[in-house]
Amino acid sequence: MITIKVDDASRILIIEMTGMISEADIDGAADRLQRDYPGVGVHLKGQGTPFSIFADWRGLEGWEKGAKTFGTVMNKATGDAAKNVAVVADERFANEQPRLADALPGATVRFFPRSQSEQAMAWLRGD
Repeated sequence: MITIKVDDASRILIIEMTGMISEADIDGAADRLQRDYPGVGVHLKGQGTPFSIFADWRGLEGWEKGAKTFGTVMNKATGDAAKNVAVVADERFANEQPRLADALPGATVRFFPRSQSEQAMAWLRGD
Protein backbone atom coordinates (compact mmCIF):
# COMPACT_ATOMS: atom_id res chain seq x y z
CA MET A 1 0.00 0.00 0.00
CA ILE A 2 1.14 3.54 -0.75
CA THR A 3 -0.04 6.55 1.23
CA ILE A 4 0.73 10.06 -0.01
CA LYS A 5 0.51 13.31 1.92
CA VAL A 6 1.73 16.79 1.09
CA ASP A 7 3.19 19.13 3.70
CA ASP A 8 2.64 22.40 1.85
CA ALA A 9 4.27 24.53 4.53
CA SER A 10 7.57 22.64 4.29
CA ARG A 11 7.20 21.72 0.60
CA ILE A 12 7.62 18.02 1.40
CA LEU A 13 5.89 15.19 -0.43
CA ILE A 14 5.50 12.32 2.09
CA ILE A 15 5.23 8.84 0.61
CA GLU A 16 4.70 5.86 2.91
CA MET A 17 5.07 2.41 1.38
CA THR A 18 4.00 -0.68 3.33
CA GLY A 19 3.78 -4.35 2.44
CA MET A 20 4.52 -5.72 -1.01
CA ILE A 21 4.03 -2.99 -3.61
CA SER A 22 2.20 -3.89 -6.82
CA GLU A 23 1.80 -2.10 -10.13
CA ALA A 24 -1.80 -1.36 -9.10
CA ASP A 25 -0.56 0.25 -5.86
CA ILE A 26 1.75 2.54 -7.81
CA ASP A 27 -0.86 3.49 -10.40
CA GLY A 28 -3.46 4.10 -7.67
CA ALA A 29 -1.08 6.31 -5.69
CA ALA A 30 -0.30 8.41 -8.77
CA ASP A 31 -4.02 8.80 -9.48
CA ARG A 32 -4.76 9.78 -5.86
CA LEU A 33 -1.94 12.33 -5.89
CA GLN A 34 -3.41 14.04 -8.94
CA ARG A 35 -6.99 13.82 -7.60
CA ASP A 36 -6.35 14.87 -3.99
CA TYR A 37 -3.65 17.45 -4.67
CA PRO A 38 -4.41 18.91 -8.12
CA GLY A 39 -2.09 21.87 -7.54
CA VAL A 40 0.82 19.62 -6.74
CA GLY A 41 1.19 18.36 -10.30
CA VAL A 42 2.01 21.84 -11.55
CA HIS A 43 4.56 22.40 -8.81
CA LEU A 44 6.07 18.94 -9.13
CA LYS A 45 6.95 19.46 -12.76
CA GLY A 46 9.34 22.28 -11.85
CA GLN A 47 6.98 25.22 -11.93
CA GLY A 48 7.14 26.93 -8.59
CA THR A 49 9.36 26.33 -5.59
CA PRO A 50 11.42 23.12 -5.47
CA PHE A 51 10.24 20.52 -3.00
CA SER A 52 11.59 17.49 -1.12
CA ILE A 53 10.44 13.89 -0.78
CA PHE A 54 10.21 11.92 2.47
CA ALA A 55 10.00 8.23 1.57
CA ASP A 56 8.95 6.16 4.57
CA TRP A 57 9.82 2.54 3.78
CA ARG A 58 9.83 1.27 7.37
CA GLY A 59 6.92 -1.08 6.60
CA LEU A 60 8.01 -1.94 3.06
CA GLU A 61 8.47 -5.61 2.17
CA GLY A 62 9.44 -4.99 -1.45
CA TRP A 63 8.03 -4.71 -4.95
CA GLU A 64 6.14 -7.40 -6.81
CA LYS A 65 7.90 -8.73 -9.87
CA GLY A 66 7.22 -6.44 -12.81
CA ALA A 67 6.11 -3.44 -10.74
CA LYS A 68 7.64 -0.08 -11.63
CA THR A 69 10.42 1.01 -9.32
CA PHE A 70 9.97 3.93 -6.94
CA GLY A 71 12.65 5.90 -8.80
CA THR A 72 10.94 5.47 -12.15
CA VAL A 73 7.62 6.64 -10.76
CA MET A 74 9.17 9.65 -9.00
CA ASN A 75 11.07 10.67 -12.12
CA LYS A 76 7.89 10.62 -14.18
CA ALA A 77 5.89 12.47 -11.53
CA THR A 78 8.42 15.08 -10.50
CA GLY A 79 10.85 15.59 -13.34
CA ASP A 80 13.74 17.63 -11.98
CA ALA A 81 11.78 19.57 -9.34
CA ALA A 82 12.81 17.48 -6.30
CA LYS A 83 15.79 18.95 -4.45
CA ASN A 84 16.21 16.42 -1.60
CA VAL A 85 14.99 12.88 -1.06
CA ALA A 86 15.17 11.22 2.35
CA VAL A 87 14.46 7.49 2.47
CA VAL A 88 13.89 5.90 5.87
CA ALA A 89 14.30 2.15 5.48
CA ASP A 90 15.92 -1.07 6.55
CA GLU A 91 19.51 -1.62 5.48
CA ARG A 92 18.35 -4.17 2.90
CA PHE A 93 17.04 -1.33 0.73
CA ALA A 94 20.29 0.68 0.78
CA ASN A 95 21.13 -0.61 -2.70
CA GLU A 96 18.23 1.53 -3.99
CA GLN A 97 20.18 4.75 -3.31
CA PRO A 98 22.18 4.71 -6.58
CA ARG A 99 19.03 3.87 -8.55
CA LEU A 100 17.14 6.77 -7.00
CA ALA A 101 20.08 9.10 -7.63
CA ASP A 102 20.06 8.05 -11.30
CA ALA A 103 16.28 8.48 -11.59
CA LEU A 104 16.30 11.87 -9.83
CA PRO A 105 19.55 13.44 -11.03
CA GLY A 106 18.75 16.92 -9.72
CA ALA A 107 18.12 15.72 -6.16
CA THR A 108 20.36 14.79 -3.27
CA VAL A 109 19.30 11.32 -2.08
CA ARG A 110 20.07 10.18 1.47
CA PHE A 111 19.12 6.98 3.25
CA PHE A 112 18.40 6.98 6.98
CA PRO A 113 18.02 3.98 9.29
CA ARG A 114 14.54 3.25 10.65
CA SER A 115 15.41 4.87 13.96
CA GLN A 116 16.28 8.23 12.34
CA SER A 117 12.99 9.32 10.76
CA GLU A 118 12.96 12.56 12.76
CA GLN A 119 16.51 13.37 11.62
CA ALA A 120 15.48 12.64 8.01
CA MET A 121 12.56 15.06 8.23
CA ALA A 122 14.76 17.69 9.89
CA TRP A 123 17.28 17.37 7.05
CA LEU A 124 14.51 17.94 4.51
CA ARG A 125 13.24 21.00 6.38
CA GLY A 126 16.78 22.37 6.64
CA ASP A 127 16.72 22.34 10.45
